[in-house]
Amino acid sequence: MPDVVRLVSPPDGQGARVKVFGLGSAGCNMIEGVPFPKVAVSTSGTDLDRAGADRRVLIGQDRLVGIYSSDKELLKHLPSVAGHEVLDVFNNTDLAFLMCGLGGVSGSLGAKVFSCVAQGKSAMDIVLAATPFSAESSRRRDFAARMLRELRESSTLCIDFGNDQLSTLAPNMPMSRAFKLMNGIMTRPVLDLCASLPKTDIGRLRRMIGDASAGRFGLGLARGDDRVQRVVSEAMSSPWFDFEMTEATCAIAVYSASDPWDKELDGIVSQLQARLPNASLLVGSYPDPTLADRIRATLILCRRA
Repeated sequence: MPDVVRLVSPPDGQGARVKVFGLGSAGCNMIEGVPFPKVAVSTSGTDLDRAGADRRVLIGQDRLVGIYSSDKELLKHLPSVAGHEVLDVFNNTDLAFLMCGLGGVSGSLGAKVFSCVAQGKSAMDIVLAATPFSAESSRRRDFAARMLRELRESSTLCIDFGNDQLSTLAPNMPMSRAFKLMNGIMTRPVLDLCASLPKTDIGRLRRMIGDASAGRFGLGLARGDDRVQRVVSEAMSSPWFDFEMTEATCAIAVYSASDPWDKELDGIVSQLQARLPNASLLVGSYPDPTLADRIRATLILCRRA
């Protein structure tokens, strides 16, 4: 039977040193409100001006293309290739979340470049990428698909969120509100992983993911007597889980409640084991008083690209 590893919520001061990067126009919007040090990166000064970031990096498009075209191993080790300002933003960082929309130059190439640099600076990198609607231009969609393949190959974990699937969650919502909803969904794994992952377990997380670098996300909320069963069912019904569950080789689950119970966590683990027969499980929990009488399950399924 695959392994089950339980995380212990980190005491104050012992959590991972986290930074969240917003790459490109969409990425600069995504990081708004995230309660961690934020770095905005773009080829556009306008994107950076509106980004509520602690640090901003303006990088010329030609230079970004040049860095992207460099050898990956050189990029990890030579400041002359990436530039000191790019390397320096990863100082004092254990875990880097790279948020972007794929299809444009800043977000797509920026995610690849900063993923490689993060690894060169010994930080674990997790990419959270939104992919274009099917109604967008074929050129943009083809470029996004190519970059998604590259990110799955180069990053520790790349979690992609198709914009088309968003329409199944909010079919009649105006576009501006739908994008805000997507931003909130994409920051959920950042918040829950950081709340339940001690710095000392980052290496364990990296090992469990292994070469299963293609990630997808599901979220469940439930209340009532059967809330454990319903929260797992809702998380597993994510529109982004469009593959056979037997393909998942690693699952990361975080259970949250106003007062978490070990019994409820045991129930969630048991149901996930039954539904994901080939997946090792990494599970954590933490208290969230804002949930009142509800519980929440965040689920990331990882598979080989």
